[in-house]
Amino acid sequence: MTAHSFIDELFSRPAWDLASNMRRLTQPQLELLRRLIGEDEEGGALHPGMNGGFVWMPSGRQKYIVAVDAGGRKRTITRLANIDASDAGRLF
Repeated sequence: MTAHSFIDELFSRPAWDLASNMRRLTQPQLELLRRLIGEDEEGGALHPGMNGGFVWMPSGRQKYIVAVDAGGRKRTITRLANIDASDAGRLF
């Protein structure tokens, strides 16, 4: 299993009480995700955040934010918008 396949599995299940680009994580899932990211051959940038959260920016258009609340009881992963390059040209 790769970090990407694990994240795809998380987002394959509906979460009725969350935004479509957000899922809750259990502590074991968070630990597994960290391990899988560390084993990822492509790597990608991993920026630490507050309370054990982080931003993972693998190659490609998908980017992820993992947030942990101050008590460490709530953990979420958010998939950032996958924005395709515009064919309309540059604004500036």
